[in-house]
Amino acid sequence: MVAPENSPSEDTNPERLSAHTAADSPIFESEDQESAQELDQFLDQALQTAQGEDAPRPHDGSSGNAAPPGPGLIESICWMFGVFGAHFLGIMLFLVCGVIYLIATSNISQDPDTFRKEIAQLVEGHPLEAAGVEQAVFVFIGLIAVGLRLGKRPLQKLNLQPFAISTGFLLFICVLPLALMSGELYRIAFDAWSLVAKQIPILERFNEMQTMEIVKDMAANNSLWSLILVIAVFPAIGEELIFRGMIGRGLIARWGLVPGIVITSIMFGIVHAHPAHVIAVIPLGMFMHYVYYVTRSFWAPMLVHFMNNAFAVSMAKMATAIPESAASLGDETQPVHPLIVASAALFLAAVCVQLWKTRVKYMTPQGEEWTPGYPSTEQPPANSPVTMMREKAHPLLYAAGVFLFLIFLVSMAAFSPQQEAVTAQPEAMQLITF
Repeated sequence: MVAPENSPSEDTNPERLSAHTAADSPIFESEDQESAQELDQFLDQALQTAQGEDAPRPHDGSSGNAAPPGPGLIESICWMFGVFGAHFLGIMLFLVCGVIYLIATSNISQDPDTFRKEIAQLVEGHPLEAAGVEQAVFVFIGLIAVGLRLGKRPLQKLNLQPFAISTGFLLFICVLPLALMSGELYRIAFDAWSLVAKQIPILERFNEMQTMEIVKDMAANNSLWSLILVIAVFPAIGEELIFRGMIGRGLIARWGLVPGIVITSIMFGIVHAHPAHVIAVIPLGMFMHYVYYVTRSFWAPMLVHFMNNAFAVSMAKMATAIPESAASLGDETQPVHPLIVASAALFLAAVCVQLWKTRVKYMTPQGEEWTPGYPSTEQPPANSPVTMMREKAHPLLYAAGVFLFLIFLVSMAAFSPQQEAVTAQPEAMQLITF
């Protein structure tokens, strides 16, 4: 969601917010003060988790020293494996529904081998339906799990405030450079992986997990809107809730901004299974998490996630609609000219600088930046005397962004190999979903 622009002095959040909380008190006094404090923090965190509450905040709404919220590293790893489990449950539900359908239509065989073939044919014949059930179950489980883990005020902790219109436009034009760079990274990683897999044949089984090959197959027999729902909408909700909303929240609070984003993004990559895909989506995850932090809006990374995947499936669908270009549109095997990659990287770097300069801040009446005591994207508690502010970047920064984006477009036009009349700039359409 986007909101109108505001000047640095404008209060875009008319409701003033005030922190409510109880003061910390030590659990016990002991000679070993350091051990006592560690145990006190552990027990407080366990109690707050059980009650669905975060660590106490200072009563005046200003920043303070508060125990960071979960999940920590070990719990985050459990959440990552939980993602695999949720997808597995989705697949199992589809298979159960498939068996029920076969029984109802009297098309099921009593022979075990024939039965297995019938189930395999059902899945192969309905890949989009299987993916849809799998993703829907994942989103449903994710919503419940994250809601329970966040406890009270989950929407406030996720922070669903709108972001600026200019930020939304900036994120929109970032989709093509991001897709191009991730596609090139995927190509390099896949070439390296193929060399390793040739030496260890069992590793070639990972090639069965190439998401984009599955997407291309589904695009040939399904409508664009159904593809966007299953491959763009569902992952943008479910994966952002788990990784940015839950895992990233705890790791950034405990490890700091940069380590928290990096570790979260590595976990985000791991759930994409194929090693080349894992490598390709890690930078995308880092960019989305950075966007979440500077905008203080959960809608922002969801928008980036949705636009990237929607762009990928749109290109896959276009390839099926234009048979002449199907062989090259979205072809990750075609290298991208280094100058195109460099111009895309420079533009994205300028975007990151601009987003940082215009990042959202919560300011106290004393002129200090409000935090709950740790790096966070969450909103201040209700009725606290805190004002949301977003500064404007220097005009030269905007001009530099426009200039670098034009350089990127020119480099694409100048250095894209002209293979066929309808296949110009194929490397700009490399497809990576996440």
